[in-house]
Amino acid sequence: MTNPIFLLAAAGAVLVALAFVIAPLVGNRHRATIIGTILLVPVATLAFYAWVGTPEAIDPETGETGEIRSAVTDLARNAMREPDNAENWARLGLAYKSLEEFASAEHAFRRALYIDGSAAFLKAELAETLLYASGERQLPEEARRLLEEAATEGSQKALWLLGLDAIQREDYTAAETRFERLLARLPGDSNVRGTVRQYLETSRAGGPTDGSQSGPESAEGPTLSLAVTIEETLAERLEGDETVFVAVRRAAGGPPLAVRRLRADQLPIDLTIDDDDAMMAGSGLSSADSVVVVARVSFSGDATPAKGDFEGRTDILPVDRGELTAEVTIDQVR
Repeated sequence: MTNPIFLLAAAGAVLVALAFVIAPLVGNRHRATIIGTILLVPVATLAFYAWVGTPEAIDPETGETGEIRSAVTDLARNAMREPDNAENWARLGLAYKSLEEFASAEHAFRRALYIDGSAAFLKAELAETLLYASGERQLPEEARRLLEEAATEGSQKALWLLGLDAIQREDYTAAETRFERLLARLPGDSNVRGTVRQYLETSRAGGPTDGSQSGPESAEGPTLSLAVTIEETLAERLEGDETVFVAVRRAAGGPPLAVRRLRADQLPIDLTIDDDDAMMAGSGLSSADSVVVVARVSFSGDATPAKGDFEGRTDILPVDRGELTAEVTIDQVR
């Protein structure tokens, strides 16, 4: 960010120059007053800035999110400096994705794919971004097509996502095929082989045999009992047909584990969320040590947060195998 002192000093120099331009145009009676005023303003402003300092309210973001946003600025500069470098756009897309700014991530990945249309990695990342941006539990059609192409080109992530999506749709034959191919490609010491084997066994059995969720997570996984409300002054500003997203996320950040899509006229509402609500099978409540719930009124209807949306969030909730109880109140304007 540009140094404020430099900006004020530059403004002062401009005003000094302006003083010498104006001075000959006014009478002797007012010349000293005008010149004095023009010169005094930047001096007084600089002195006031030095005395007050930078207000904390306008400090840049701190912590992990602030570091990522700072990195995004550098990545964006690199991408614009070398607009035909697919790697720069891919890095920018990954950074935006980690910030859950899915529209910006989608743009960056599409730009990278325009440059390098054969990159399986980019197809898989764009497909996953489209899934999270949709706010739905199943892959959008374009995302599925991209993953099919990436899987053909050897992407392990594409096979994983396609396998989970097939289980989500209860297409266990397709799931079995995906997980068999993935298991064959994984290194012998991969730490995910055990999980893949469990999904493969579930697929071969034609689904879970104990009535539990499809996958390694058991029916005795955690359950979140959630009350979603909205502050009265904000509720009065709604028509009732606005989209409300309720998202459960890992406290450490990252894409949502589970999402419920509601209408504003359904609020207040009590919800029960468990592993069956996972965005992708195997990535539900059981996969997290602690979570945060975010409820947001989206005026655009998109899952990507936007300025002007109404929002509320819980404190960090530790996850155990029992029942969690929480309340989230939508009481902020982004």
